[in-house]
Amino acid sequence: MISGRQTLASIDQALDAERVKLTEMAQRIEAASTTQLKLQQADAEDYRALARTRVDLLAAGELARHIDQAEQQVIALLKAREEALEAIGARIHAAELERTRLEAERQTQAEQVDRAAEAVDRAEAGTQARLNADPAYQQQHQLAQAAERTAMHAEEKATESEQEKDQKGASYRADPLFIYLWERRYGTPAYKANPLARWLDAKVARLIGFADARANYARLNEIPERLREHAEALGAAADAAFAALEALDSAAREADGIPKLEAELEREQQALNAMDARIAAAEAEQQRLLLEQASFATGEDAQTKKAVEYLAAELRHDDLMTLRREALSTPFPDDDLIVSRLLQRDDERRRLEASGQGLRDSLEQQRKRLSELESLRVDLKRSGYDRPGSSFQDGALVTLMLGNFLNGMLDRNGLWRVLKEQQRYRPQRSDPGFGSGGFGRGSVWGGGLGDLGNLGDIVGGGLGRSPIRKRSSGRRSGGGFGGGSSGGGFRTGGGF
Repeated sequence: MISGRQTLASIDQALDAERVKLTEMAQRIEAASTTQLKLQQADAEDYRALARTRVDLLAAGELARHIDQAEQQVIALLKAREEALEAIGARIHAAELERTRLEAERQTQAEQVDRAAEAVDRAEAGTQARLNADPAYQQQHQLAQAAERTAMHAEEKATESEQEKDQKGASYRADPLFIYLWERRYGTPAYKANPLARWLDAKVARLIGFADARANYARLNEIPERLREHAEALGAAADAAFAALEALDSAAREADGIPKLEAELEREQQALNAMDARIAAAEAEQQRLLLEQASFATGEDAQTKKAVEYLAAELRHDDLMTLRREALSTPFPDDDLIVSRLLQRDDERRRLEASGQGLRDSLEQQRKRLSELESLRVDLKRSGYDRPGSSFQDGALVTLMLGNFLNGMLDRNGLWRVLKEQQRYRPQRSDPGFGSGGFGRGSVWGGGLGDLGNLGDIVGGGLGRSPIRKRSSGRRSGGGFGGGSSGGGFRTGGGF
């Protein structure tokens, strides 16, 4: 078993590790983008040197000046990029400080909620101890339990009888002669027919033994109805006994001031919910800024794209391409050395472009995983899973599934499903199943948080208790108690 706060701490550690990975990946991509730009700048320098070696090229001076102008334009763009990046970094730092401040405030508010919940829990435990020692309360509790058991038994008998009716009555309903006489109400004061029809119906009745069959079928229909009426009466009595017990619970809680403590808890919880909403907004803003910063790392920002595209276009200038081709055709070693460097940088660019896409894909996957983990953390807190008394039954399984999520083997919904299935809550002192809470109809008790496993309702602003429910009638189509033979129990000549 692992506590809710230990689980939250594990998620926080995983978030820190994922943020480090994301930063490292962004730095690698930014380094690759910077290298690409430096390669282009080195090309420009070599083209300038190549132009100077070609004294026969009348436009060499003009070409060098053209390259210088391109470089100056790129330098200006990169300076603007650096300023924009610094501004975003400052905003991210401010957003991180704001989120940290809000998290600290949330921790303080969460402690307020915990104290309020503990006050409710302690008060309920005291009330339950007092009721345990109250003979009148214990008598009503025993009465309600006995009424519930009796009603459940009657419900089972009624359901079984209804099923028996369906099973045994099938053979009667399948005989066309019997069902013909039954529907005509033959053998009862309600039967009406002309003399000829009476004579024919009498012959059919004697042929299939209708008198005995009708009596059996009538009893088969009548017994379930009587048992159902009896079960409903006992169910109403059980409801009344339960309501009386629940009223004693509520009166005792009122006398001990528990509703006021719960109102205070709800106010503190609402304040915590508002704090969570502010944190969510701050995290969303931080994520937006991080995405904007990541665009600089990947070279997708406006300044970098302009610089790369501008310099690349200038380096594809016809005069430069002519200069490069002519340098390849001359025997001068200086030309050959410069062209060799240009060719090497061409190869380096192709290698960087090939690896860059893979790095960008990895960055996107890590960013998505980080976003999902942050969303999961928010849901865990909003659902109260980090509250005192909240725990996860199989701590090893939770740790394993968290690792699988971080490794990309499990999606966010799968991890959340595991957390919901494993989460349990138990007040420290009071018992949600005490008194009227032990009948499966909801509970007025809850240690400040309501029914076990019902923590998710806290998000809605209430205390999480399930509403008190009446017993549901067990009348089901085809339900019931099997028993007896499947035959109709009468002789027939009518084909069944």
